[in-house]
Amino acid sequence: MTDSSPAETAQITFVVDGEQVSVPDNGVSLLAALRGRLGNRAPKAGCNPQGQCGCCTVLVDGAPRVACVTPVRRIAGRVITTIDGLAEEDRERWSDALLATGGSQCGFCTPGIVCRLEGLRS
Repeated sequence: MTDSSPAETAQITFVVDGEQVSVPDNGVSLLAALRGRLGNRAPKAGCNPQGQCGCCTVLVDGAPRVACVTPVRRIAGRVITTIDGLAEEDRERWSDALLATGGSQCGFCTPGIVCRLEGLRS
C-alpha cells in the first residue's frame, strides 16, 4: 500500500520592490499573490478581476500591468515594482504633479495611477 500524500505545489519566484519572493502556483492572480500571500497593500482591488479601473497597476519589468488579471505564473523570474518600490523623489514628483493639476481624488487609486505614469515616463 502506498502512502498517498498531496502533491507539492510548485513555487513561483519573482522580485517585488527589490526583494525576492516565492508564492505557490495555485492559479491566483498577481494581485491576489501580492495582497493575500505577501501582505503588500500598495496595489488596490477595485474592479477585480476585470482589469478596467487600474487601481491594481504595478510595473512588471518596468512596464505597467494590471495585476488583477495577470496570472502569477506569468511573472515567474520577473521584477515587480509597486508604488512602494519607486524612489522617494519619483513618488514626490508624481504627487506634486497630481496636486498641481487637480488630479488627486480620494487617493484609493493613486498608487495605480502613479505606477502607470511612471511606466509611461520610462
